[in-house]
Amino acid sequence: MLTRVRFGGLGGQGIVLAGSILGEAATLAGLNAAGSNSYGAAARGTACRSDVVLSDEPIDYPHLAAADVLAVMSQAALEKYLPIVTTGGVVFVDDFSVKAPPDDGRRFHSVPATATAVREFGGRQSANIILLGVVLGAVDVVPLDAVRDAIRATVRERFHAANLRALDLGVELGRAARRV
Repeated sequence: MLTRVRFGGLGGQGIVLAGSILGEAATLAGLNAAGSNSYGAAARGTACRSDVVLSDEPIDYPHLAAADVLAVMSQAALEKYLPIVTTGGVVFVDDFSVKAPPDDGRRFHSVPATATAVREFGGRQSANIILLGVVLGAVDVVPLDAVRDAIRATVRERFHAANLRALDLGVELGRAARRV
């Protein structure tokens, strides 16, 4: 089993955190995981990405040349990273920020990550965890219990309840996307 996931968006959207939680969850589930991330010189508003490679065998190259899953929170990230999505790969876009997913025959799922965060939490801060949940609900990557444990290990305790709820909301959106 080898799954390559790229999260993309803008600095300040929690893209790196989403990748870190996924990588931590994979290791807690007994998988091998490798990751890397990149972001612009400014902390907020510039392009960023977080890559996670998951495998049940040793990983010899942790950088992505191809992605099986792409989850993005900005139009610029979609345009920049779409070319690396494999044939048969799946793309998740936050419909708040991505207005023009191309119709090129790939499996696209437009999901209301930011809109759900605003409706349920009064702000955008949980949209990244909702998007992570979407990926997990739609694609069998790691067990949800491991992700919950990773959230508890990665984020401050005062944010556990909100992040766990955001994860569950995203998983439901992902399960709905899976059925389409």
